[in-house]
Amino acid sequence: MARSLASNHDDKRLRIIEVAAALFASASFEAARMQDIAAACNVSKSALYHYFPSKEVLLHVIISEHIMNAVQELEAIAHGPGTAKERLTQLARAMVKRAAEHRHEHMVLTNDLKFLPALHQQEIKLAQARALEFVIELLTEINPHLMRRRREGASYALFLYGSMISTATWYRRGGGMTPHELADRLTEVFLNGFDGGDHPPGFR
Repeated sequence: MARSLASNHDDKRLRIIEVAAALFASASFEAARMQDIAAACNVSKSALYHYFPSKEVLLHVIISEHIMNAVQELEAIAHGPGTAKERLTQLARAMVKRAAEHRHEHMVLTNDLKFLPALHQQEIKLAQARALEFVIELLTEINPHLMRRRREGASYALFLYGSMISTATWYRRGGGMTPHELADRLTEVFLNGFDGGDHPPGFR
C-alpha cells in the first residue's frame, strides 16, 4: 500500500524550493550542496532526497515551475477581458510583481539554466518565447503599424519584456516605489514616451 503524504508535504516542498533558489542565487548552483540546503531547511539530508532525488532535479523544478507558473498567469491576462492597453498594463504589473517576489528564482533561471540537460533547456526556452509572444500580441493590437514586420516587432517587444524582467536584478522592497507603481510607470513611458507621457492614474 502506498504511503500517504504528510499534511504539510506541500509546505515543506515549497520551503525547500525557496531555500534552494536563494542558495543557488547567492552561492551558485555548482557551489551549493544538498547538505547546505537540508541544514537551511532544518531537515535531514535523507528527508531532502525524499522530496528531490538530486540537485539537478531540484534545479529543474525551481526553473520550470517558475517559468511555467509565469506563462500561465500571463496567458490568462493577455487573452482575458479588457482593451489591449489595459491587458498590457495588467501584464506588466504581473511581471514586475513576479520579478520582485521571485528574484532568486529569476537569477537561477538566468545563471543556471545551462546546467540542465539540453531537452530541459529547450523546454524552458520555449516557455520563455511563449511569454514574449504575449507581449508581441498585445503590442500588435495597440499599434499594428509598428509591429507589422516580425523582426522590428520582436525588437519592440523584447525592449519592453526585458525592461520588466530586469527589475529582478535591481528592485528592492522598501524603496520609494511599489511593484505596481513601477509597472504602471514603465508602461506609461513605453506607450507614450518620456516627453509625451504623464504620471499614471493614481500616482501623481
